[in-house]
Amino acid sequence: MAALAETPDEHSEDRSAPVQAVAAPARGPMASVGLRLGDRYRLERLLRGFGGGFELEPQLWVGVDELLNRKVGVDLIATGHPLAEQVARAARDAAAVADARFVQVLDAVQDEDLLYIITEWVPGAEQLQERLVAGPLSPAKATAMVRELAEAMVRAHEAEVAHGAINPATVLITAANQVKLRGLLVEATLVGDAPEAVDPEKRYAADVLALGQVWYAALTGRWPGPADEYGLEAAPADGAEPYTPAQIRAAVPKQVDAAVCRALALGGEDRIGSVKELADVIRSLPRLREEPAESTAVVPPRTRSGRPTSLNLNDAVPDGGGPWSPRTTNATGRTPVWRRRSVLAIAGCAVIALGTLAAFQFTAKNTPSEPTTGNVAGGTPRPSFGGTVSIPAGSLGGPLQISGATVWDEDPSDASKSAAPHAYDPTSTTGWQTTTQWKSVSFSGSYSGGSGIGLIFDLGAQHAVDQVKFQVGASGANVDVLTGGAGASSSPTWSSTSGPAGYTAQSSKTNVNSNGTTTVEFNQVTTQYVIILFTTLPYQAAVAATQTPPGYRDSLIDVQVYGV
Repeated sequence: MAALAETPDEHSEDRSAPVQAVAAPARGPMASVGLRLGDRYRLERLLRGFGGGFELEPQLWVGVDELLNRKVGVDLIATGHPLAEQVARAARDAAAVADARFVQVLDAVQDEDLLYIITEWVPGAEQLQERLVAGPLSPAKATAMVRELAEAMVRAHEAEVAHGAINPATVLITAANQVKLRGLLVEATLVGDAPEAVDPEKRYAADVLALGQVWYAALTGRWPGPADEYGLEAAPADGAEPYTPAQIRAAVPKQVDAAVCRALALGGEDRIGSVKELADVIRSLPRLREEPAESTAVVPPRTRSGRPTSLNLNDAVPDGGGPWSPRTTNATGRTPVWRRRSVLAIAGCAVIALGTLAAFQFTAKNTPSEPTTGNVAGGTPRPSFGGTVSIPAGSLGGPLQISGATVWDEDPSDASKSAAPHAYDPTSTTGWQTTTQWKSVSFSGSYSGGSGIGLIFDLGAQHAVDQVKFQVGASGANVDVLTGGAGASSSPTWSSTSGPAGYTAQSSKTNVNSNGTTTVEFNQVTTQYVIILFTTLPYQAAVAATQTPPGYRDSLIDVQVYGV
């Protein structure tokens, strides 16, 4: 995974566009892209700072372990920082908790200037707060997730280690729908909360409360507090207490609602006192059935010949009509008891099946994981019994295979074109980087008329598409997602005043954040080509390690296109 090195002579030309100032992001002096730590770990991308009001705030980076050729997470803190010793101790304690549901601490090294904590990197993982943008999880999935988290925290508390920062940003959901919890003890220590300084009973109780908050958020898509947090709206409240999950969402079972209320001590419920008790409570709940993705149809019974029979119970069954045709009357001319009973059984099954189907359509809920009867804006109606089932934008299928990518730029360099596949390679830490655009009188980071710089992704064939996910290397960009129409080219001619010919803009994102995955949803469209187009680029300083000059640029990382 080589870094995407750029040389100044590739970017000497001016790009004409109207002037629109884009502020240069502040950069801490503690570390920079390309810095090598201990002759083994190379910093690739700054994700965020931890704040805390210190002059040199701790930072979280994505790096590369050059010895094992794999991505890693890197927590950086200056050795002179007042929290450095506490962070080192927290890392040692966290590394002693052996449970695969925690993002593992792999290494902790202190040199003259920096303390760096190396952690496991989970490819393709999504923060819970990102997942909840599309709506709450089903009660079954939300409860199973919290059970996994609670059981993991039982192991931690047995080792006398509290987490201190369980929230929708530290809960990760992998591509295989497994649950991971990052930042055990270290996350809270880096922001100055110092869980170890708190009485053990209080810090363990704080973890129980945090798990209850995560459970509530996963069930309702709301935050059980007085203010919006983690990208979630605050839950409606009755006085000082938020509504219970079942008051917000009727699909939440009564027993689950009661358990969440106990974890949060709502409504005078007997509060759950430990993570072990929480795990036991969840295990004792009735098994929750996952809601079907779509309405199910009644399947006609089959004869011994394998041919389906009619469900019209008024039709007579002819004698000798097939390999097996029992007599419809006995010697007295009356219908045998076994036949009358079988007819009644078939009729009963049909009534039950149709009744279940009607009830399902009547009680369907308007969430991405639960189909809704009737027409929903942005949805695609599908035929069903007695109505339509609409698929909300962003809920169609799974990730599609990308067969190639083409650079859409005025004069892309060979290095830029050869690096394009890194944008959708899940093992790449740097992805694909745009060429650096020089600041000039005619260009200050923004393109006009729908023009820009980006990548055209080839899906290999026509697919129904309604969602794109990606990460960027720096915050502040504006991004459009476009799809190609019939006859669209995979290599349209670049224009400084308009978007690519034959492509239609589906959705856009402004001021994209580099901390986490960006999800762009739109109404279903059939296409072979999808463009992710930077229409405004953030300004970045020079990177000496890769001889990259200062200017406007960004990168695309972990691109995924969703559909069927």
